[in-house]
Amino acid sequence: MNAIVAALNPALNSGASAADQHEGRAWTPVLRGVRLGTPRSLDQEFLKQLLADAQATIAEQQERIAHLESLTMTDELTGLLNRRGFYDHFRRELAAARRIGAPGGTGGGVVVMIDLDGFKGINDTHGHLTGDSYLRQVARLIAAAVRREDVVARIGGDEFAILLTGMDANAGAARAQQLLDMAEGWHLHWNGAELPIRFSLGVQAYGAGDQEDEVMRKADAHMYGNKGHRRHRRAERASA
Repeated sequence: MNAIVAALNPALNSGASAADQHEGRAWTPVLRGVRLGTPRSLDQEFLKQLLADAQATIAEQQERIAHLESLTMTDELTGLLNRRGFYDHFRRELAAARRIGAPGGTGGGVVVMIDLDGFKGINDTHGHLTGDSYLRQVARLIAAAVRREDVVARIGGDEFAILLTGMDANAGAARAQQLLDMAEGWHLHWNGAELPIRFSLGVQAYGAGDQEDEVMRKADAHMYGNKGHRRHRRAERASA
């Protein structure tokens, strides 16, 4: 304590009289501006206020850090998670599945990969502002079509991904098909034009024994297979 007092008031040591030192009288250093005999309750109130101020500052800094971290995991255009945010959630889901130790069981889930059909043509024909509005509309529609506990992200230019958590492969495939059927009635109205919202998707279940990259690779492969199939069907209808 004396070291702290000396640091705050370097003149304290030199302020002791020679008579005090010579006669051996007890000498108590006193901070400048602080009276002897200050009630103890005032000291406690002062310390409480210091503590409250420190806690408020820490809480404010923690809030700012959390906000900055959220920005690094959020897609600026759509407000969904970005690729980094999606993988962060996916890793935690796989870790939870491993703790439960039931591959394909309640500890697992399903990844749905989505790739928009014909998005480049919309950008080229109607411009990038239309393309941005189209992506935001797709994001809103997908987010509204899943459960609260599911995770939706935009992981690339016109690519989206969904984590259907706690769902087995059959239920996940049925849910993905339902989403695809719903999309048949979705359109974006832009400057008098009605732009259909169409996409291809791939579904892959995950569980305790799976690795994130392998699950994503399989979901991606299924999605491109379905995209090729849909393209072939459209070409057949056009030529009929």
